[in-house]
Amino acid sequence: MSGQCKNLVHISLIAVAIVNSVTAESCQQLSPCSCKMSDGFVVDLSSISNTDQTPYFQDVLRQGSSNELYSFNACSGFTEGTGSCSNVALCMVSISGPIEQYKSLGSQTSASFSVNGDVIDLHYDDGDSGAISVVHLSCDEGTLGTMDPKGSAGGPYEINISTKLVCRNNSSKISAGSIILIGFASIVFFYIVLGVVIQKVVRKQSGVHLIPNYELWSSVPGNIKVGIMYTVKCGKTGHHFDKI
Repeated sequence: MSGQCKNLVHISLIAVAIVNSVTAESCQQLSPCSCKMSDGFVVDLSSISNTDQTPYFQDVLRQGSSNELYSFNACSGFTEGTGSCSNVALCMVSISGPIEQYKSLGSQTSASFSVNGDVIDLHYDDGDSGAISVVHLSCDEGTLGTMDPKGSAGGPYEINISTKLVCRNNSSKISAGSIILIGFASIVFFYIVLGVVIQKVVRKQSGVHLIPNYELWSSVPGNIKVGIMYTVKCGKTGHHFDKI
């Protein structure tokens, strides 16, 4: 492959990456328990968060376990038991007879959001225990909040929460028309970038001729003017379309 072709491929890949990044979903963090989606919808978990230093979800048993419980409070820290669960967002307790072992899985200071399809993930890490955890927030119009701890299988501790607080209603979702416009704008952007690269690298053009199909696009304003005049004057204009 020639150097010019390699450069063209590299620039094309960069252009594709830029288009993908423009259209990718994201959630800009506003607080430890809220973020703003790219379409303007705000995820706010304050309705499922206590303010009295107790967890909203308290001692929820992990499915399949009889001695592993989890507590979670998104917006403000809570303290539970003795040990490392002091002013935390997420805590796990393991019970073995009369012995209870508490482990912090992260605090509000380490909270960060990401989007994975229809699921919003809330990430935590604890510097002291080394624990990494992720709370998966999924839409359920029928509940304010239910928690289903999954525990850890050698990786991050995972907690599933179903809540209507992450459900976007029809007015806040991106409309079909908006999606079409975003897609069209992305195609136009890619067309211009790739066209300029081809004109510059392959055809050695410069100036206005870097614009792909410059002759065609430069004639568009004149053709539009002729069309408008023809329509306004009911075809009585002196212009003839066989000249176009």
